[in-house]
Amino acid sequence: MRFLKITLRLLFLFVFIAIISKIWIIYSGSFRLDKIDSKHFFSNHFEVDIKENKDLDEILNKKYKFLTKGRQSFVFESEDEKYVLKLFRFHRYRPSIFYNLISSFNFAKRYIKKIQDEKNDLYYQTMNSYKLAYEHLKDETATIYVHLNKSDNLNNKLKIEDRFKNTHFINLNEVGFVVQKKAFSFEKALLKAKNDKKAFEVLLNSFFNNLQSIYDKNLLNKDRHVIQNLGVVDENKVIELDIGRFVLKKDFDEKKVRKEVYHYTKYLKKWLLKNAPDFIKILDENLVKLIFNTKTKRT
Repeated sequence: MRFLKITLRLLFLFVFIAIISKIWIIYSGSFRLDKIDSKHFFSNHFEVDIKENKDLDEILNKKYKFLTKGRQSFVFESEDEKYVLKLFRFHRYRPSIFYNLISSFNFAKRYIKKIQDEKNDLYYQTMNSYKLAYEHLKDETATIYVHLNKSDNLNNKLKIEDRFKNTHFINLNEVGFVVQKKAFSFEKALLKAKNDKKAFEVLLNSFFNNLQSIYDKNLLNKDRHVIQNLGVVDENKVIELDIGRFVLKKDFDEKKVRKEVYHYTKYLKKWLLKNAPDFIKILDENLVKLIFNTKTKRT
């Protein structure tokens, strides 16, 4: 009986710690300075054609507050709410503590190598996507600047504030980051315009115009969660917020465009059926128009 009581107490303690830990992770976004430490990843692998931007110093001199955690980065918002700065989560590409613990065992070495190779591939794919977005899709993604290599020309010490109001100063030369215009949620914009047919049509048309522009450059976004990954800037211009999964498709012909665009708009159509079914016809008309325009430009 005593053993059972001890076991139950230990189980309760374990569950309590797990719940508290989960709450902390959700609230804090699990942000820590060591997670943005580039370490050996910052090896100047990516030649990026950086354009001079006279506003960059001013943008980077602002204070940024923690906003959210994305798949590839920790997202911070400028105090004036005009920009977002995304600090890369480099810890995603490093071996975990568990792998380090078992690395001395021969049976685990092949497995660890396979996992690390996958992490390395993911790192190069993600960084190359940022490069593509900056060099070819600045307008379509509202991307202002990308920092993919270690440097010595950024004189700014970025001032950031985490979820617990702690202030940190970051040497921008030593970390990877992206700066974009702050965008309003695409989903919220659609819901706001739900009862205004003209405004809703403007948003849908802007979405397809942006998609057309991306396809015309033989690029596509492999992340198809359209509703959560898109935003709106300048009142009604739809842009891609998540720029971590762009790829170049050299053989992007009409057939592949047709297949891709139907896949890419799948979640948007599902969302419209649930929230704004009256606009499905407009979506379908834009689909046909996009495919036709793509065919015309490729023949």
